[in-house]
Amino acid sequence: MEQKLVVQNALKKLDAYEDSRHLLIGFDGFVDEIIHVVDQRKNNKEYQRIKKIKDFSERIYQVAGLSANIELVPIQTKLGGNGPIMANAIITQGHQVSYIGALGKEQIHPVFNDFAKSCKRVISLTDPGQTDALEFYDGKIMLGRMNNLVEVSFEHLLEKLPRPELKKLLEETDMIAFTNWTMLSNLNSIIEEFSALTENMKNKPKVFLDLADPKKRTQEDIRTVLDIISKIPGETILSMNLSESTIISLLLGIKEDEILSRAIQVREQMGIHGIVIHPTNGAAIATRDESRWLDGPYTPKPKLTTGAGDNFNAGFCNGWLAGMNPTESLAMGVCSSGYYVRKGASPSRKQLQEFMQQWLDKDFGQI
Repeated sequence: MEQKLVVQNALKKLDAYEDSRHLLIGFDGFVDEIIHVVDQRKNNKEYQRIKKIKDFSERIYQVAGLSANIELVPIQTKLGGNGPIMANAIITQGHQVSYIGALGKEQIHPVFNDFAKSCKRVISLTDPGQTDALEFYDGKIMLGRMNNLVEVSFEHLLEKLPRPELKKLLEETDMIAFTNWTMLSNLNSIIEEFSALTENMKNKPKVFLDLADPKKRTQEDIRTVLDIISKIPGETILSMNLSESTIISLLLGIKEDEILSRAIQVREQMGIHGIVIHPTNGAAIATRDESRWLDGPYTPKPKLTTGAGDNFNAGFCNGWLAGMNPTESLAMGVCSSGYYVRKGASPSRKQLQEFMQQWLDKDFGQI
């Protein structure tokens, strides 16, 4: 009953909310190729895909010391990267976005053309990376090529946007979203410089961060960025999936399996406004004033999972910007993600409203 009230309240507030806010989002950019891994080939048109990551890992393990031929079937080529997917989703929900990132060096890569046209402003620093996204029912394996992303740096940004213009842009921004820290080796300096520019602003933009699977970064690197995040002026929220939250909590000396308790302890150690943890079956938020868990509209057979977390982030930020309380913002996040994994596309504001109402009508059953 309590969950139903939360979703109902979020839906009412979304129905009444007509404003459009301005977000500055960055800083990556990838061309994603969505791929199925073949288990058995029936004929030249039909095949049985490998359904779970464990099955795929066992297939590889069985041929250690031998060799194997694994067939990959490209399903879709689309814009990728945490920043563009999140930005595209929040534009679809009715907000304005200025995007800084890796969408093309000499010209915008064709896969980003429509996205770039939908943005209020685009500053592209380099060419996008490339990702082969192997899709399974229980997750995805992202194989990335991104050497050129080293050019995403504050120095390169100033070449495109001098400091006075950048400060003006930040003054006109309601929220800054930093995404994909893991793959952007120079993002620390961008976060620090943005923090310095906004520190003395009367109306500081809200700040949202998603580190994006920091497993490959050293513990020293992760400690450094957590310290930088802790010093960001104004309201700051760090969002993590389950795997990311495990890495960060253990680094902080927190041994807690219960998701909400983990979020509370991470927030207390970092001292920031909020921590969000979003596994596939729901999400938790811990802020200074409120800490809650909310179940989500889980489906065991998603159409597309690459980008699900970014759509969660977009929905959550939509709620946060609309003045919803933390748990209502979670409802926006889990429903945005729930729609995306079923439809393979980000929901508009109207589509999100309809999806939330359907979930309520089904009394949180399968939709």
